[in-house]
Amino acid sequence: MFARLRTGHWLIIVGLLAAIWWYTGRTSPTAQRRTFKELIFTTDTAAITGFTVIPGAYKGLPEIKLTRRGDAWQVKMALDSAWADPAAVNMVLSTVHAMRPVRMAGGLGSVGRIYDMDDATVDRLILYTGSTSREIRVGKSTLGHESLTLVNTLEDTLIYAVPGTMGLQLDLAYSGWLPKYYVYGKPTNWKRLLFYLADGSSYAMERRNGAWYIGDMPLDTSKVEPYLRGLAKSRGHDAVDPRDTLVARPAFQLLVEDTTRAAPIVVVVSALQDRLIARSSLNPGSVMPFDQEKEVMRMFRPPGYFLPDSLQRKRPRS
Repeated sequence: MFARLRTGHWLIIVGLLAAIWWYTGRTSPTAQRRTFKELIFTTDTAAITGFTVIPGAYKGLPEIKLTRRGDAWQVKMALDSAWADPAAVNMVLSTVHAMRPVRMAGGLGSVGRIYDMDDATVDRLILYTGSTSREIRVGKSTLGHESLTLVNTLEDTLIYAVPGTMGLQLDLAYSGWLPKYYVYGKPTNWKRLLFYLADGSSYAMERRNGAWYIGDMPLDTSKVEPYLRGLAKSRGHDAVDPRDTLVARPAFQLLVEDTTRAAPIVVVVSALQDRLIARSSLNPGSVMPFDQEKEVMRMFRPPGYFLPDSLQRKRPRS
């Protein structure tokens, strides 16, 4: 019978089969998941009064609550509370403001465990706006050329990847929400830096007519400017028990006089028996470990370091 079909008949049959394939492909559940909504969550972040982070059950950690207090945020875990780092809070708020997925990872039932989205591993973020609340389930974050966080909302069964590293932020312990700045600001606003070193010596760097000096000696701009840029964004990476400062002995101290501030920024590095800890006037509630090998040499340069190479052998006046 098939041998009797003419070429035209074959073309009609092939066309019908192609149409059936196209239609079933368009209407099948798998095909429908190839496209996804452009916006999975949005909120007015100015109206958010607080949010709670409930860590995945396997972590065995208590929940962390953040509450808006005027223009600042307070973080609380169990009996501990402090002012929160604005940058950490803004990372969360900027992500939830408009969560636009860049891809769909799959269904909760099929890939939830892979992306830390099952009941034992998922972190839950509960946002409060007055008396109402919304929950977002947050899984893994990926780093690299494109930083993404895997999320799911309660009204959906799919997992989406959204821009940002909110998942990493929610993974942090209580100390990860604390501000940990040593110095912050614009070097163009700084007029004087005072250094007190562990050996009892001290010196001052001063800006005069746009140039930096130690005593009467002009400093090497190629050395001063990179140092000031790094200092302007220096911060710690962890926090320790503030009670450690009760038994610590001050070792180094730095004062940064900023024309835009009423008081100088003060960083005090203290020595315990086997380590150093630091506290800054920018966030006095945070005490941070201070690396003896890396951070001391980075922040407390000897005065001769800033001199032009031709004057390295001369000692500047303190």
